[in-house]
Amino acid sequence: MDVFGYQHGIYPRSEAVVAATRDLERGRTTQESVDQAFAADRAAFARLQSDAGLDFFSDGLLRWADLFRPLAEAGSGLSVDGLVRWFDNNSFYRAPHLDGPPVLTETPPVFDDVLLVPEPRVATLPSPYLLSRVVHGAGDAMVELAEAVLEPAAQALRARGCRLFHLEEPWLGFHGIDRSQWEEFEKAIGAVTGGLDVPVVLHVYYGDGSSALDRLRRFPVAAVGVDLVETDVASLGTKWETGLLAGCLNGRTTILEDPGATAALVVRAAGATGAAAVYCSTNSEIELLPLAVAERKVRLLADVCARVKGALS
Repeated sequence: MDVFGYQHGIYPRSEAVVAATRDLERGRTTQESVDQAFAADRAAFARLQSDAGLDFFSDGLLRWADLFRPLAEAGSGLSVDGLVRWFDNNSFYRAPHLDGPPVLTETPPVFDDVLLVPEPRVATLPSPYLLSRVVHGAGDAMVELAEAVLEPAAQALRARGCRLFHLEEPWLGFHGIDRSQWEEFEKAIGAVTGGLDVPVVLHVYYGDGSSALDRLRRFPVAAVGVDLVETDVASLGTKWETGLLAGCLNGRTTILEDPGATAALVVRAAGATGAAAVYCSTNSEIELLPLAVAERKVRLLADVCARVKGALS
């Protein structure tokens, strides 16, 4: 069985980056100094992933203000305004607004950051359902957002060497989904994945997504991700038609899990589902953790993944 480990989502910034960006806003430093601080963080994160032994490498989305801002600012028909709380975390994002037909008119500049980390690279994007829920005024525009914004964004990242895509879907895990939206959701996922020709992981987290797994497993993706912190292995079902992403480490707590017990949990999940491939990652982004703890979580993730590989080989 193929087993892969990687860290998805936004990674914490160092105090040096935070201070540099704050000083730039106050006119006390230069953009060059800020760029150097970000470059140092990015290089440190790349070394961490490589030294730990992960299989795919991320730039940590360090220059992304949030998961949506780069997409909104690089297109027409979308604007950002007003702070909205990110689920039940002490964190906020600027809400995108649909002002007209959404179109990604240019490649977000932050996409070039992936070129500065080793290959093979992993990209993180919001799933179409998540994007349609956070965009004010989106209504039933999920497929339109997928076709006009997410698909060209994914193609741009694919052209920059990304060989794995991670679509974050916390909205379904936290709020659920109305039955009437399933067909649109599946069509929107197909719009993003259809022309990529690389694995795409659809990751449900911030809740127990087991009630949705029967449908999600049939989506056109390489793997479906589950939040194993919130979801019982016994509820995952059997005879999966797709791979499994095991969100096996808690990205919202500083407590460090036992690697042996965590690996055993992933092996149980793999055996129960019969998934052809297993991807290991955290159950959510780790952006809100202290940087030192986040570094330890990444090393722990690689340890867990190595143990799972040994058990399933």
